Amino acid sequence: MLLPAGSTGSRSSNGPVRRIPVGWEGFPPAASPWGRALGGKGSGRPRKHWTTREDAERQDALIRSYLEEIAQSGVSPRTLVAYRKDLESFRLFLRSRGKGDPTGGDVDRSLALSYLFDLEQREYRPRSVLRILSSLRSYYHWLCTKGLTATNPFEDLSGPRLPRTVPAILSERDMAALLARVPSGEGWAERRDRAILELFYLTGIRLSEMAHLLRSDLANASGRIRVRGKGNRERMVPLVGQAKETLLRFLEGPGGPPGDPLFPQAPGGAPLSVHQIGRIVRKHVREAGLGDRGVTPHTFRHSCATHLLDHGMDLRKIQELLGHRSLGTTQKYTHVGLAELRRKYDRIRQESPDHDDPNG
Repeated sequence: MLLPAGSTGSRSSNGPVRRIPVGWEGFPPAASPWGRALGGKGSGRPRKHWTTREDAERQDALIRSYLEEIAQSGVSPRTLVAYRKDLESFRLFLRSRGKGDPTGGDVDRSLALSYLFDLEQREYRPRSVLRILSSLRSYYHWLCTKGLTATNPFEDLSGPRLPRTVPAILSERDMAALLARVPSGEGWAERRDRAILELFYLTGIRLSEMAHLLRSDLANASGRIRVRGKGNRERMVPLVGQAKETLLRFLEGPGGPPGDPLFPQAPGGAPLSVHQIGRIVRKHVREAGLGDRGVTPHTFRHSCATHLLDHGMDLRKIQELLGHRSLGTTQKYTHVGLAELRRKYDRIRQESPDHDDPNG
């Protein structure tokens, strides 16, 4: 039996499984913030439509053309994968709502609000909803510039608010203890893992940046390493002290071609993926007794920035080191430093026998 794409199964009391397309019943309800934006009414039960092969091929062609065009502007491969995933997800939603043409006039603000509600019902995290909203807003802006649609239904929509969070960090003492527990033996894998962890902490680079490093990115003479960040923007990051020594020790012996990955799975092999690097980090975090602290590769980046700030490095220099486009992104580490300062102050006062002396 032919069924609408995006349908779900439901078993009636009488027997066989019946198929109910996702979100067909009074959608979204007035209780939702996006339902209220629709005037307190659901968008109603859509008519049953079957998207045609021509519709599917046209959507494929549009998405492919869009991704090819933004790829030429320097968008990273990882971002392209995320964009494709977001667009395909919306495409499935359109099919479940009987909309085969993403450029049709019935893909309006009301339908866009319905999709945001659908994401909320499926318990998407607020940050994921914001990313999807950004992807769709950019895609429909592109469709408008190509004259393929008259309006951008996502243009004026705002997503959920993110809670203000302070980045998780490790203290300098905990970080030193963690690195001290990483074996520094003669084994190739041991030297590789130690180089990865020290490079994370002493340069503050991102997980995706670590995974894409090549042997040719290491400039031995200048003691710097070339890093390709978000949007394929390159920056040169200094290798200081122990990080440089550990990395050069790892690279001792016969070297591979310049285009080989800096951190392969095995000598001369394929590069470690972001997931494999994450597992390496978690393994050593557990062995250092910090497994309950929620430490991730990004914790090393946060800790690096905070410790540099604590030691008096200029905020602009930290911005350059981390590859932040906006100084505002870097400024969040000032809040981390102040919070840690308050904790230290409170601890000292509590430990002092005369901390409550009014004459003190």
